Amino acid sequence: MINPISGPAFSASLPFCWQAQDGGVHDCGSDEWEAIRYLLVLADFEQNSESIELAQARQDLLLLWLARSQTMQLPEAQALTVGLSQLAWQARTAPRLGEQGLVRLAFSSRFPLVLGIEAKICAVQPDEQGALCIAELIFNSPQLQDQFEQTVFRYHRRAIQLAKQTQP
Repeated sequence: MINPISGPAFSASLPFCWQAQDGGVHDCGSDEWEAIRYLLVLADFEQNSESIELAQARQDLLLLWLARSQTMQLPEAQALTVGLSQLAWQARTAPRLGEQGLVRLAFSSRFPLVLGIEAKICAVQPDEQGALCIAELIFNSPQLQDQFEQTVFRYHRRAIQLAKQTQP
């Protein structure tokens, strides 16, 4: 997928789905506190560092996940481009421009948690496979936005390092 998002971004195949807002209550997959803790722990988990705060965050998440372990289902993985405030994907059925809903995604299938983030469709480009869709993310919390942006920066840096390693 060509990067349709300007600024720091990365492309990956991640568990993801778009859930249009139908006026009802949505199961976002995680609440704000849990999502922030998850992104903090994911960063440390990937770097294999240890700290008291990390240990407490892991313990908090383990207790939450233990209760959910029987019912957690990840969305199907698909190719995405994730930016600081936008997300792009190829959809078989195109949502309407301006439609509001939730993006549900997990940054890791090895250390999974489905994040539910409000979003609004800001571009739909029809093509032979359906449509390239771009959603503007709507963060209701500056803390969640900060942790999300740090995660995107980390994955963006990794993608650059990997590209440099694979170049002759």
